[in-house]
Amino acid sequence: MGIDSDLPKLVEEHSIAKGVRCLVYRTTDNPTVAVHGSIRAGTALEPKNHHGIAELATRLLIRGSRKLRPEKIADSLESIGAAINFRNTPDAILFQARMTTPWMKRVLDILAECLTKPSFDRRDVEKEKEELLTDIRLRDDDPTRRGIRELVAMVYPQNHPYGQDKFGTAESVKNIERANLDDYFDDHVAKAPVIIAFAGQFKSDQALKWSGRTFGEREDSAAMKDVSGTPPNSYKKEIVMPHKSQTEIMMGTLAVARLDPDYEPLNLLNAILGELGFMGRLGQRVRDKEGLAYSCTSFLNAGLQGGNWTALAGVNPKNVDRARKLMEEEIKRVIDEPVLEQELEDAKENQTGSALMELESTEGIARTSHNLVHYALGLDYFAKRRQLFRRINVGQLQEMAGKYLQASRTSTVIAGPKAKA
Repeated sequence: MGIDSDLPKLVEEHSIAKGVRCLVYRTTDNPTVAVHGSIRAGTALEPKNHHGIAELATRLLIRGSRKLRPEKIADSLESIGAAINFRNTPDAILFQARMTTPWMKRVLDILAECLTKPSFDRRDVEKEKEELLTDIRLRDDDPTRRGIRELVAMVYPQNHPYGQDKFGTAESVKNIERANLDDYFDDHVAKAPVIIAFAGQFKSDQALKWSGRTFGEREDSAAMKDVSGTPPNSYKKEIVMPHKSQTEIMMGTLAVARLDPDYEPLNLLNAILGELGFMGRLGQRVRDKEGLAYSCTSFLNAGLQGGNWTALAGVNPKNVDRARKLMEEEIKRVIDEPVLEQELEDAKENQTGSALMELESTEGIARTSHNLVHYALGLDYFAKRRQLFRRINVGQLQEMAGKYLQASRTSTVIAGPKAKA
């Protein structure tokens, strides 16, 4: 077995305080430290009347605290080759840091300031709002990003938290004031559960004391929004963008949450359809064999409250109908016929090998151990998955295809210029 199966013995788990969990992996042969953590206050949990506020607040975290201006933070980090970054996701605000061991205290002190005492300076708020509004305009002018945004909104039930784009809308962002950010931080970010993972060369006490001092006590669990509702019908939508040269074809359907028992076989099926080799069966048929697409692939997104599956291709506008038909044929083929045994074995090897590659660095170990706890999979997940993989057969993958990828469940968005007659 490898490090993936040994994680329960290598990573210490600590409950620092109510709602604060800390993971520690120590090594003596790499004088660096990686930190990967989350605060359960992402887009899916933001106030309904302030869409985009989680994204805006996350961007502002690096813009200084009540003690540190952004210029001071940048200078302090750059002078020692360290880095801190923040990212908003549907389920959580993620934070990461990397540094060499001698500078751990300095970097953690800066990280604590950003995470617990953001200044939300009025000038910074207005500047970041303009940046976010620019990103919204760019998103809406990009066929792939705009198409996926429309597709996601179509496949999730109405008011599902994952149906909301993390950027929000131009109107919702313009209406966010500094006071709204203060309220959001105090009412959500400052109270939400925290998971933080450390990996590298450091003293455990230093990491644990910092975690307790920084986050204090939190709520045991973040309030999950109601995700019940009837899955929408299959829809088709065309977005005409005459100034573009390429058309994007996107097909998608409602899938599963990360902890759902169907996730593993469905993920293996997706690897066969859109990942293995060069973009899987979809890429081999539509791109390599027929030469109709610049790219053709698929991916499975799974979060705490649900998930979605998407297939997409970038094509010449004149090839849209033919490429779409071939994509539909390949999807129908995995419904009608079991995949090959060798394809399934290749998919299992791909997933096992990817995990081992991720765990080759301290950053990968911190990120992986965090994610296993975040999704309630457990540090023994990889050992359990090896056993599960031995039981998954081609019949189960065909069952997943029939359950999730039927045409009656699948919506389609075409974004780009119309083909010239």
